Amino acid sequence: MSNTAPSTILSTVRFYARAHSLLSPGPLVLAVSGGTDSTAACLILADLREEFGLVLHVAHFDHRARPRAAAADAAFVAELANHIGATLRVGRAEAPPKNEDDARNARYDFLRRVARDLGATAIATGHTRDDQAETVLLHLTRGAGLAGLAGMRPERDGIVRPLLAIGRSDTVAVCEAARITPREDPTNRSLRFARNRIRHRVVPELAKLNPDVTSAIARLAHAAAAVADIAADRADATLDAAESLDDLAIDRLPTQNGARADALALWWARRTGQRLAARHRSALSGLAASTNGSRSLDLPGGRALREYSTLRIVARDQRSAVTVGQRSASTDKKRLRKGPITLERGSIASWHGWRFAFVTELDGEGHVGYVDAERVGVRGRRPGDRMKGPRGQKVQDVFTNAKVPARERDDWPLVTADEAVVWIPGITPPPRSGRSALRAVRSGDDTPQE
Repeated sequence: MSNTAPSTILSTVRFYARAHSLLSPGPLVLAVSGGTDSTAACLILADLREEFGLVLHVAHFDHRARPRAAAADAAFVAELANHIGATLRVGRAEAPPKNEDDARNARYDFLRRVARDLGATAIATGHTRDDQAETVLLHLTRGAGLAGLAGMRPERDGIVRPLLAIGRSDTVAVCEAARITPREDPTNRSLRFARNRIRHRVVPELAKLNPDVTSAIARLAHAAAAVADIAADRADATLDAAESLDDLAIDRLPTQNGARADALALWWARRTGQRLAARHRSALSGLAASTNGSRSLDLPGGRALREYSTLRIVARDQRSAVTVGQRSASTDKKRLRKGPITLERGSIASWHGWRFAFVTELDGEGHVGYVDAERVGVRGRRPGDRMKGPRGQKVQDVFTNAKVPARERDDWPLVTADEAVVWIPGITPPPRSGRSALRAVRSGDDTPQE
């Protein structure tokens, strides 16, 4: 084995790493499968470690997809780690992956655990310019936007890709110069995988039109990344005005579709850690296009719940937030019954964040109604509730017209007299027909909203 990569390749990686600030002094985890690209990454970074102050740690993950070859792969990586003077961590999947996404997620979970244990500055992969071209083409076929056309970034989420400036032919040259024969994964030839079909069928055809097509696609990715970053900065500024602790105000988002979609996608990524594909971005934009009623949508990372002009994220199993106003009495009686209370003249009581005083002074302005009764009740809504009066409007319709979010309706008080609903404080006009005053104050709200 030799320790020195070809000087031109080394110079290219050095310049790229410096231009993008990819390599910082300290521990660096090298993700090594034993294939040509990751082996070359090991050798190149070993040559650059003193210059950048790196402490190299090799990490190898067994996906359990190739049981017969796994031991030989691990032995090769161990020998390579020993050759460059790096420590070695080996991980193994609990079960064979069901698909490429499962394999990738398991591998990166392992790599991040190793990085945390070592206090590493980053995780370095062996992705090359050819990988970038394949990624962009895959995203293109799936209808990606600018962010998808940007492909893999030089650095993102603690993953650095210093070899994006060189091609697969360069990594082969590095291994040959070191007299190392990397491991070969037969699945890389299988046309069952979309990336392999791009690699073995699409790219060769495009190379007939332009022999340097991978470089051309890489330039496209770089240009798309620059534009996408500008859009992200604008989206970030938009979110500052529209985002609260838990909610997103849809009416404060840009009206232009592209800018609105960018803001929504950035909001989702911040809250869930998941970047949305084009079809999911479109679906989220569609959800935010209306402010009528309540709707929800399952997306990678959670469930988007829109209640009128407010958008928030809930867990996938939190279905009640959107359907509580739609369920029947028989399926949700316990939830709808909120422990009714009765007030007689001169009494004070609290009910789910509200304070009530019946013919008694209560600090603050609040809402005041006048009823003709010796006692009144305060309770939560019940199936079939209607307001007292000749028209008898449904309480459910009152909440809907007032745009009260579904999640708040069970905790909103209904005032009753002789079992009839006479008042919904803060929503319906207070009754004025009686002589007994009832004051209602919502916690934290001392401003009248009659």
